[in-house]
Amino acid sequence: MLVQAASGLSVELDHRLRLPGRREDRFDLYLPEPAPSLLIDLDPEWTHNRPGSLERDTAKTAAALAAGLDVERIRSRGLPPVPVHGLTHHEAGPGVNPEDWAEAVGVVLRGRGLCWRQLTPAEVTAALTKGAQLWQKAVAGPEVSAVDVVPHLEEEFVANLTNPGKTPDRMPPGCNDVCLWRCRKPDCGYEWKAILNSRALAGRGCSQCARERVGAANSRPGPGESLAEVNPTMAAELIEVVDRPGWTALDLLPTSNKTCRWRCPEPHCSFEYPAPLNRRTGQSSGCPRCARRRTAADRVRPKPGKSLQDVHLAIANELLEVVDEPNLTAKELRPNSTKVCRWACSKPGCPGRWDATPDQRSRRGGTGKRCPVCHPPRKSRTQP
Repeated sequence: MLVQAASGLSVELDHRLRLPGRREDRFDLYLPEPAPSLLIDLDPEWTHNRPGSLERDTAKTAAALAAGLDVERIRSRGLPPVPVHGLTHHEAGPGVNPEDWAEAVGVVLRGRGLCWRQLTPAEVTAALTKGAQLWQKAVAGPEVSAVDVVPHLEEEFVANLTNPGKTPDRMPPGCNDVCLWRCRKPDCGYEWKAILNSRALAGRGCSQCARERVGAANSRPGPGESLAEVNPTMAAELIEVVDRPGWTALDLLPTSNKTCRWRCPEPHCSFEYPAPLNRRTGQSSGCPRCARRRTAADRVRPKPGKSLQDVHLAIANELLEVVDEPNLTAKELRPNSTKVCRWACSKPGCPGRWDATPDQRSRRGGTGKRCPVCHPPRKSRTQP
Protein backbone atom coordinates (compact mmCIF):
# COMPACT_ATOMS: atom_id res chain seq x y z
CA MET A 1 0.00 0.00 0.00
CA LEU A 2 2.92 2.37 0.69
CA VAL A 3 4.27 1.79 -2.83
CA GLN A 4 0.89 2.42 -4.41
CA ALA A 5 0.35 5.60 -2.38
CA ALA A 6 3.83 7.02 -3.06
CA SER A 7 4.00 6.15 -6.77
CA GLY A 8 0.39 6.63 -7.77
CA LEU A 9 0.66 3.40 -9.79
CA SER A 10 -1.52 0.32 -9.65
CA VAL A 11 0.23 -2.41 -7.67
CA GLU A 12 -0.78 -6.08 -7.57
CA LEU A 13 0.42 -8.20 -4.67
CA ASP A 14 1.44 -11.86 -4.91
CA HIS A 15 1.35 -11.98 -8.71
CA ARG A 16 1.49 -15.53 -10.11
CA LEU A 17 3.04 -16.67 -13.39
CA ARG A 18 3.82 -20.00 -15.01
CA LEU A 19 7.18 -19.64 -16.74
CA PRO A 20 8.38 -22.09 -19.43
CA GLY A 21 9.63 -25.35 -17.91
CA ARG A 22 8.64 -24.36 -14.35
CA ARG A 23 5.78 -24.69 -11.94
CA GLU A 24 3.81 -21.61 -11.02
CA ASP A 25 6.05 -18.80 -9.65
CA ARG A 26 4.94 -15.99 -7.34
CA PHE A 27 6.24 -12.40 -7.45
CA ASP A 28 5.70 -10.03 -4.53
CA LEU A 29 4.83 -6.89 -6.54
CA TYR A 30 3.49 -6.45 -10.07
CA LEU A 31 3.21 -3.01 -11.66
CA PRO A 32 1.30 -3.39 -14.94
CA GLU A 33 1.71 0.31 -15.88
CA PRO A 34 3.46 2.12 -17.34
CA ALA A 35 4.58 -0.27 -20.04
CA PRO A 36 6.57 -2.39 -19.93
CA SER A 37 5.17 -3.99 -16.79
CA LEU A 38 7.53 -4.56 -13.89
CA LEU A 39 7.93 -7.48 -11.47
CA ILE A 40 9.61 -6.85 -8.11
CA ASP A 41 10.64 -9.54 -5.63
CA LEU A 42 11.37 -8.64 -2.00
CA ASP A 43 13.89 -10.91 -0.26
CA PRO A 44 13.90 -10.45 3.54
CA GLU A 45 16.61 -12.34 5.39
CA TRP A 46 14.30 -14.57 7.43
CA THR A 47 12.88 -16.25 4.31
CA HIS A 48 15.86 -16.02 1.93
CA ASN A 49 18.79 -17.06 4.13
CA ARG A 50 17.92 -20.77 4.20
CA PRO A 51 19.83 -23.59 2.49
CA GLY A 52 19.01 -23.60 -1.22
CA SER A 53 17.33 -20.16 -1.15
CA LEU A 54 19.95 -18.46 -3.34
CA GLU A 55 19.78 -21.27 -5.92
CA ARG A 56 15.97 -21.02 -6.06
CA ASP A 57 16.04 -17.22 -6.36
CA THR A 58 18.65 -17.45 -9.13
CA ALA A 59 16.70 -20.03 -11.14
CA LYS A 60 13.44 -18.09 -10.81
CA THR A 61 15.00 -14.76 -11.85
CA ALA A 62 16.89 -16.29 -14.78
CA ALA A 63 13.71 -17.97 -16.05
CA ALA A 64 11.75 -14.70 -15.84
CA LEU A 65 14.43 -12.72 -17.70
CA ALA A 66 14.72 -15.48 -20.32
CA ALA A 67 10.96 -15.18 -20.87
CA GLY A 68 11.41 -11.46 -21.68
CA LEU A 69 9.99 -10.14 -18.39
CA ASP A 70 11.30 -7.05 -16.59
CA VAL A 71 12.40 -8.14 -13.09
CA GLU A 72 14.01 -6.40 -10.12
CA ARG A 73 15.02 -7.93 -6.78
CA ILE A 74 15.46 -6.05 -3.50
CA ARG A 75 17.38 -8.10 -0.96
CA SER A 76 17.96 -7.67 2.74
CA ARG A 77 21.37 -6.21 3.60
CA GLY A 78 23.82 -9.01 4.23
CA LEU A 79 22.33 -11.42 1.69
CA PRO A 80 24.57 -12.23 -1.30
CA PRO A 81 23.59 -10.78 -4.70
CA VAL A 82 21.64 -13.04 -7.06
CA PRO A 83 24.25 -14.07 -9.68
CA VAL A 84 22.22 -13.34 -12.82
CA HIS A 85 23.82 -11.31 -15.62
CA GLY A 86 22.22 -7.90 -16.07
CA LEU A 87 20.38 -7.92 -12.72
CA THR A 88 21.03 -4.86 -10.49
CA HIS A 89 21.55 -5.59 -6.80
CA HIS A 90 19.24 -3.49 -4.57
CA GLU A 91 19.23 -3.61 -0.77
CA ALA A 92 16.85 -2.76 2.07
CA GLY A 93 16.71 -3.27 5.81
CA PRO A 94 18.02 -4.96 7.77
CA GLY A 95 14.74 -5.99 9.33
CA VAL A 96 11.24 -5.85 7.90
CA ASN A 97 10.25 -2.22 8.49
CA PRO A 98 7.70 -1.56 5.70
CA GLU A 99 8.83 2.07 5.27
CA ASP A 100 12.45 0.97 4.65
CA TRP A 101 11.36 -1.57 2.01
CA ALA A 102 8.98 0.92 0.39
CA GLU A 103 11.82 3.45 0.14
CA ALA A 104 13.98 0.79 -1.58
CA VAL A 105 11.19 0.25 -4.12
CA GLY A 106 11.10 4.01 -4.57
CA VAL A 107 14.82 3.98 -5.47
CA VAL A 108 14.09 1.39 -8.18
CA LEU A 109 11.16 3.36 -9.60
CA ARG A 110 12.98 6.72 -9.54
CA GLY A 111 15.89 5.05 -11.34
CA ARG A 112 13.42 4.18 -14.11
CA GLY A 113 12.17 7.75 -14.30
CA LEU A 114 8.87 7.01 -12.57
CA CYS A 115 7.13 9.26 -10.07
CA TRP A 116 7.78 8.83 -6.36
CA ARG A 117 6.82 11.30 -3.65
CA GLN A 118 7.43 11.53 0.07
CA LEU A 119 4.31 10.57 2.03
CA THR A 120 3.07 12.54 5.01
CA PRO A 121 2.82 10.74 8.39
CA ALA A 122 -0.96 10.61 7.99
CA GLU A 123 -0.65 9.03 4.53
CA VAL A 124 1.84 6.48 5.86
CA THR A 125 -0.54 5.56 8.69
CA ALA A 126 -3.49 5.23 6.30
CA ALA A 127 -1.50 3.06 3.88
CA LEU A 128 -0.22 0.79 6.67
CA THR A 129 -3.74 0.46 8.11
CA LYS A 130 -5.13 -0.56 4.73
CA GLY A 131 -2.26 -3.02 4.27
CA ALA A 132 -2.90 -4.52 7.71
CA GLN A 133 -6.58 -5.00 6.83
CA LEU A 134 -5.68 -6.76 3.60
CA TRP A 135 -3.17 -8.93 5.47
CA GLN A 136 -5.74 -9.91 8.08
CA LYS A 137 -8.13 -10.87 5.31
CA ALA A 138 -5.45 -12.98 3.61
CA VAL A 139 -4.49 -14.68 6.88
CA ALA A 140 -8.12 -15.37 7.70
CA GLY A 141 -8.35 -17.52 4.61
CA PRO A 142 -11.16 -17.80 2.08
CA GLU A 143 -14.82 -17.34 2.97
CA VAL A 144 -15.42 -20.97 1.99
CA SER A 145 -12.41 -23.24 2.48
CA ALA A 146 -11.72 -26.71 1.11
CA VAL A 147 -12.34 -28.10 4.62
CA ASP A 148 -15.80 -26.51 4.66
CA VAL A 149 -16.65 -28.39 1.47
CA VAL A 150 -14.94 -31.71 2.31
CA PRO A 151 -14.26 -31.92 6.08
CA HIS A 152 -12.22 -35.15 5.99
CA LEU A 153 -9.50 -33.46 3.90
CA GLU A 154 -8.13 -32.02 7.15
CA GLU A 155 -7.54 -35.57 8.46
CA GLU A 156 -5.79 -36.74 5.29
CA PHE A 157 -3.67 -33.62 4.68
CA VAL A 158 0.09 -34.13 5.18
CA ALA A 159 1.82 -31.15 3.53
CA ASN A 160 1.36 -28.42 0.95
CA LEU A 161 4.11 -28.97 -1.61
CA THR A 162 3.40 -25.79 -3.58
CA ASN A 163 3.07 -23.42 -0.60
CA PRO A 164 4.60 -25.09 2.48
CA GLY A 165 2.72 -24.23 5.66
CA LYS A 166 -0.58 -23.45 3.96
CA THR A 167 -3.32 -25.84 5.08
CA PRO A 168 -6.70 -26.80 3.52
CA ASP A 169 -8.62 -24.57 5.94
CA ARG A 170 -6.82 -21.56 4.37
CA MET A 171 -7.31 -22.64 0.76
CA PRO A 172 -10.45 -22.31 -1.36
CA PRO A 173 -11.90 -25.48 -2.91
CA GLY A 174 -10.65 -24.44 -6.36
CA CYS A 175 -7.02 -23.98 -5.27
CA ASN A 176 -4.50 -25.72 -7.55
CA ASP A 177 -1.78 -26.23 -4.93
CA VAL A 178 -0.22 -29.71 -5.05
CA CYS A 179 -0.49 -31.40 -1.66
CA LEU A 180 0.62 -34.65 -0.08
CA TRP A 181 -2.19 -36.79 1.36
CA ARG A 182 -2.36 -39.90 3.56
CA CYS A 183 -5.35 -42.27 3.49
CA ARG A 184 -7.21 -42.16 6.80
CA LYS A 185 -8.28 -45.82 6.68
CA PRO A 186 -6.35 -47.75 9.39
CA ASP A 187 -5.66 -50.70 7.09
CA CYS A 188 -4.32 -48.50 4.26
CA GLY A 189 -2.22 -45.42 5.15
CA TYR A 190 -1.19 -44.94 1.51
CA GLU A 191 0.38 -41.56 0.63
CA TRP A 192 -0.07 -39.81 -2.71
CA LYS A 193 0.20 -36.36 -4.36
CA ALA A 194 -2.84 -34.58 -5.75
CA ILE A 195 -4.01 -31.05 -6.57
CA LEU A 196 -6.38 -29.73 -3.91
CA ASN A 197 -9.23 -28.94 -6.31
CA SER A 198 -9.20 -32.53 -7.60
CA ARG A 199 -10.07 -33.62 -4.08
CA ALA A 200 -12.37 -30.79 -2.99
CA LEU A 201 -14.31 -30.37 -6.26
CA ALA A 202 -13.83 -33.60 -8.22
CA GLY A 203 -14.20 -35.80 -5.13
CA ARG A 204 -11.13 -37.93 -5.77
CA GLY A 205 -9.66 -39.92 -2.90
CA CYS A 206 -7.06 -42.59 -2.17
CA SER A 207 -5.99 -44.15 -5.47
CA GLN A 208 -5.01 -47.43 -3.82
CA CYS A 209 -8.42 -47.85 -2.17
CA ALA A 210 -10.04 -46.96 -5.49
CA ARG A 211 -8.12 -49.73 -7.26
CA GLU A 212 -9.18 -52.19 -4.58
CA ARG A 213 -12.82 -51.15 -4.92
CA VAL A 214 -12.69 -51.56 -8.70
CA GLY A 215 -11.00 -54.94 -8.30
CA ALA A 216 -13.59 -56.05 -5.78
CA ALA A 217 -16.42 -54.89 -8.06
CA ASN A 218 -14.93 -56.73 -11.04
CA SER A 219 -14.58 -59.91 -8.99
CA ARG A 220 -18.27 -60.01 -8.04
CA PRO A 221 -20.29 -62.57 -10.01
CA GLY A 222 -23.35 -61.80 -12.07
CA PRO A 223 -26.64 -63.72 -11.86
CA GLY A 224 -26.02 -67.46 -12.14
CA GLU A 225 -22.20 -67.04 -12.10
CA SER A 226 -21.39 -67.45 -8.39
CA LEU A 227 -19.67 -70.45 -6.84
CA ALA A 228 -22.86 -71.27 -4.94
CA GLU A 229 -24.78 -71.53 -8.21
CA VAL A 230 -22.10 -73.14 -10.39
CA ASN A 231 -20.66 -75.62 -7.88
CA PRO A 232 -22.93 -75.99 -4.82
CA THR A 233 -21.00 -79.06 -3.61
CA MET A 234 -17.76 -77.08 -3.28
CA ALA A 235 -19.66 -74.07 -1.94
CA ALA A 236 -20.87 -76.23 0.96
CA GLU A 237 -17.22 -76.72 2.02
CA LEU A 238 -16.54 -72.94 2.27
CA ILE A 239 -15.98 -71.56 5.79
CA GLU A 240 -14.86 -67.99 5.02
CA VAL A 241 -13.06 -65.72 2.54
CA VAL A 242 -9.83 -64.80 4.34
CA ASP A 243 -9.48 -61.11 3.39
CA ARG A 244 -13.19 -60.42 2.85
CA PRO A 245 -15.09 -61.10 6.10
CA GLY A 246 -18.78 -61.52 5.46
CA TRP A 247 -18.43 -62.77 1.89
CA THR A 248 -20.18 -66.02 1.02
CA ALA A 249 -20.13 -68.41 -1.93
CA LEU A 250 -22.68 -66.09 -3.59
CA ASP A 251 -20.01 -63.32 -3.70
CA LEU A 252 -17.32 -65.43 -5.40
CA LEU A 253 -16.64 -66.28 -9.02
CA PRO A 254 -15.34 -69.85 -9.50
CA THR A 255 -12.21 -68.30 -11.07
CA SER A 256 -11.51 -65.97 -8.13
CA ASN A 257 -7.95 -65.98 -6.77
CA LYS A 258 -9.07 -65.07 -3.25
CA THR A 259 -7.80 -67.35 -0.51
CA CYS A 260 -10.59 -69.10 1.40
CA ARG A 261 -10.84 -71.50 4.31
CA TRP A 262 -12.42 -74.86 3.57
CA ARG A 263 -13.66 -77.83 5.61
CA CYS A 264 -13.31 -81.37 4.27
CA PRO A 265 -16.78 -82.95 3.83
CA GLU A 266 -15.58 -86.48 4.67
CA PRO A 267 -17.03 -87.53 8.09
CA HIS A 268 -13.78 -89.21 9.17
CA CYS A 269 -11.73 -86.10 8.34
CA SER A 270 -13.38 -82.61 8.66
CA PHE A 271 -9.90 -81.07 8.24
CA GLU A 272 -9.83 -77.26 7.78
CA TYR A 273 -7.33 -75.74 5.34
CA PRO A 274 -6.67 -72.54 3.31
CA ALA A 275 -6.56 -72.56 -0.49
CA PRO A 276 -7.26 -70.09 -3.35
CA LEU A 277 -10.60 -70.76 -4.98
CA ASN A 278 -9.20 -70.94 -8.53
CA ARG A 279 -6.75 -73.66 -7.45
CA ARG A 280 -9.64 -75.78 -6.25
CA THR A 281 -11.76 -75.22 -9.35
CA GLY A 282 -8.93 -75.17 -11.91
CA GLN A 283 -6.89 -78.10 -10.58
CA SER A 284 -9.76 -80.01 -8.95
CA SER A 285 -7.82 -80.02 -5.69
CA GLY A 286 -9.43 -80.80 -2.37
CA CYS A 287 -8.52 -81.69 1.18
CA PRO A 288 -4.70 -82.01 1.46
CA ARG A 289 -4.94 -84.47 4.34
CA CYS A 290 -7.15 -86.84 2.37
CA ALA A 291 -4.87 -86.38 -0.63
CA ARG A 292 -1.86 -87.48 1.44
CA ARG A 293 -3.77 -90.52 2.62
CA ARG A 294 -4.72 -91.44 -0.93
CA THR A 295 -1.14 -90.96 -2.08
CA ALA A 296 0.18 -93.21 0.67
CA ALA A 297 -2.45 -95.81 -0.16
CA ASP A 298 -1.55 -95.64 -3.85
CA ARG A 299 2.11 -96.25 -3.03
CA VAL A 300 1.31 -99.58 -1.29
CA ARG A 301 -1.12 -100.81 -3.96
CA PRO A 302 0.37 -103.56 -6.16
CA LYS A 303 0.87 -103.13 -9.88
CA PRO A 304 -1.30 -105.19 -12.23
CA GLY A 305 -0.34 -108.90 -12.02
CA LYS A 306 1.88 -108.28 -8.97
CA SER A 307 -0.63 -108.67 -6.13
CA LEU A 308 -0.52 -111.34 -3.44
CA GLN A 309 -3.40 -113.09 -5.16
CA ASP A 310 -1.58 -113.09 -8.50
CA VAL A 311 1.77 -114.28 -7.15
CA HIS A 312 0.79 -116.58 -4.25
CA LEU A 313 -2.77 -117.80 -4.82
CA ALA A 314 -2.56 -120.49 -2.12
CA ILE A 315 -1.53 -117.95 0.49
CA ALA A 316 -4.18 -115.49 -0.73
CA ASN A 317 -6.87 -118.13 -0.22
CA GLU A 318 -5.94 -118.34 3.48
CA LEU A 319 -6.39 -114.57 4.09
CA LEU A 320 -9.19 -113.74 6.51
CA GLU A 321 -8.64 -109.98 6.88
CA VAL A 322 -6.14 -107.16 7.08
CA VAL A 323 -6.19 -106.25 10.77
CA ASP A 324 -6.05 -102.44 10.50
CA GLU A 325 -7.83 -102.16 7.13
CA PRO A 326 -10.52 -104.84 6.96
CA ASN A 327 -11.76 -103.59 3.57
CA LEU A 328 -8.54 -104.63 1.76
CA THR A 329 -8.38 -107.92 -0.15
CA ALA A 330 -5.54 -110.09 -1.39
CA LYS A 331 -5.90 -108.39 -4.78
CA GLU A 332 -4.94 -105.09 -3.12
CA LEU A 333 -1.92 -106.37 -1.19
CA ARG A 334 1.65 -106.68 -2.39
CA PRO A 335 3.49 -109.91 -1.52
CA ASN A 336 6.05 -107.88 0.45
CA SER A 337 3.43 -105.83 2.32
CA THR A 338 4.12 -105.27 6.02
CA LYS A 339 0.45 -104.94 6.97
CA VAL A 340 -0.52 -107.36 9.71
CA CYS A 341 -3.13 -109.84 8.46
CA ARG A 342 -5.13 -112.70 10.00
CA TRP A 343 -4.96 -116.09 8.33
CA ALA A 344 -6.90 -119.38 8.48
CA CYS A 345 -5.36 -122.72 7.55
CA SER A 346 -6.75 -124.11 4.28
CA LYS A 347 -6.33 -127.77 5.29
CA PRO A 348 -9.70 -129.45 5.98
CA GLY A 349 -10.38 -129.79 9.71
CA CYS A 350 -7.40 -127.64 10.82
CA PRO A 351 -8.42 -124.95 13.33
CA GLY A 352 -5.23 -122.93 12.79
CA ARG A 353 -5.56 -119.13 13.07
CA TRP A 354 -2.56 -116.79 13.21
CA ASP A 355 -1.32 -113.26 12.49
CA ALA A 356 1.46 -112.51 10.03
CA THR A 357 2.35 -110.03 7.30
CA PRO A 358 2.21 -110.99 3.60
CA ASP A 359 5.97 -110.40 3.55
CA GLN A 360 6.49 -113.02 6.29
CA ARG A 361 4.23 -115.52 4.54
CA SER A 362 5.71 -115.14 1.05
CA ARG A 363 9.32 -115.76 2.10
CA ARG A 364 11.19 -118.89 1.01
CA GLY A 365 8.96 -119.45 -1.99
CA GLY A 366 5.74 -119.03 -0.06
CA THR A 367 6.62 -121.27 2.88
CA GLY A 368 7.28 -118.56 5.46
CA LYS A 369 5.29 -118.41 8.73
CA ARG A 370 2.79 -121.10 7.94
CA CYS A 371 -0.04 -122.50 10.07
CA PRO A 372 1.31 -122.93 13.63
CA VAL A 373 -0.90 -126.00 14.11
CA CYS A 374 0.25 -127.83 11.01
CA HIS A 375 3.78 -126.55 11.25
CA PRO A 376 4.55 -125.96 14.92
CA PRO A 377 7.78 -124.12 15.67
CA ARG A 378 10.79 -126.28 16.36
CA LYS A 379 11.92 -126.73 19.93
CA SER A 380 15.35 -125.37 20.63
CA ARG A 381 18.02 -127.84 21.73
CA THR A 382 19.18 -127.55 25.31
CA GLN A 383 22.66 -128.18 26.65
CA PRO A 384 22.89 -131.35 28.90
